[in-house]
Amino acid sequence: MISEENQERGRFGAAFLIGIVIMLLIFGGFYLAMRSSPNGVPVEKQLPLAFGATEQAYAGSLIFDNLNMSAFENMFHQKVIYLNGDISNKGARTVMAAEVTVEFYDASHKLVLSEKHRIVGDGTTPLASGESRDFQIGFETIPDSWNHVFPAIHITGLDLE
Repeated sequence: MISEENQERGRFGAAFLIGIVIMLLIFGGFYLAMRSSPNGVPVEKQLPLAFGATEQAYAGSLIFDNLNMSAFENMFHQKVIYLNGDISNKGARTVMAAEVTVEFYDASHKLVLSEKHRIVGDGTTPLASGESRDFQIGFETIPDSWNHVFPAIHITGLDLE
């Protein structure tokens, strides 16, 4: 016959295992949420946007404002740098999608990181004429040689209505 003490240990062990599984699911979900965001999706996973003469001419109608950077260390001790800002459409057309290239340089002004990100489109509503919206782009692996000067940001692809 199983003693009452052994039954209680068995219940405790089962509850402990269930708790660990729940914590792993929570941490896994948090980790996945940190790795993907609706804004700033890396372009390597998407089809490139056009950037011909029409798109290049319209790019001047898109204005960046309130640009800033912040850093966050997640529970896995990974440092993530965020570029935050607003994009405003001062032109007459609706922007269905916009892609930017963000460039980081070292002290001798050599390019150390260049990444393309979609800041409008793919899960966000189009940016209508006269509209502004905020965006956020996360960078997980900026080289140590980065000079910590604000990166260059350029529009490198547009889909116009």
